[in-house]
Amino acid sequence: MRYDYSTRLRDDVNSAVQRAFKTAGIVNITVTAEQVRIRNLAENVALEDIEHLVLQAAQLLGAAIEFDALGNGLVLSGNDVVDGDEPAISPLVFSQPASIQ
Repeated sequence: MRYDYSTRLRDDVNSAVQRAFKTAGIVNITVTAEQVRIRNLAENVALEDIEHLVLQAAQLLGAAIEFDALGNGLVLSGNDVVDGDEPAISPLVFSQPASIQ
């Protein structure tokens, strides 16, 4: 883990966390960290390190947090809009509960 992160990266983390908290009321640590990582590729910082910074910023705000994986391939901003201003695909809704048996 590095401790000498740039001011630009730290500012980007703080603004991303504040934006997610204002738009969704909850900060998705994994998604927010991935968005920050993509915007700061030149800094070559591991996703895990950025997740740690996002978690610290969210805790400082007192924001509700969630740890949702990026398994669906879509990186959502806090308001369920895929980056690029296109509406996100709705999650699957089952008419009856799915059985795991």
